[in-house]
Amino acid sequence: MEPGDVTRASLVARVLPAIGILLVTWLLMWLAQSAPTLCALANPCPAPDVRVAPALLFGGSTLVPTVVIVLTARAGESLRWVRSVAYAVLVGLAVIGIGAVLFSGGFTVPFI
Repeated sequence: MEPGDVTRASLVARVLPAIGILLVTWLLMWLAQSAPTLCALANPCPAPDVRVAPALLFGGSTLVPTVVIVLTARAGESLRWVRSVAYAVLVGLAVIGIGAVLFSGGFTVPFI
């Protein structure tokens, strides 16, 4: 085996965390759809589907860095910086997206 060869195990080790982050983000966005919303007395309650648009926007945009990570997994050390940037973008989109989904229609923690 030459130094440039990439084994299947190392490919899985490079791609699996990105796919895990993607799936966990999608799961949390899906679960956030049923979180209770806060209705202010001065404003009417938001529509029940107010969290769908940010979930679709951020859920779809997390696909871009995941595809970049998958495509550069075979490149080895030459494109390592691209994978690092893609991981940073993926985690940033996941955190901002979950926050946007949770707080788009108001967010409250039930005390009962």
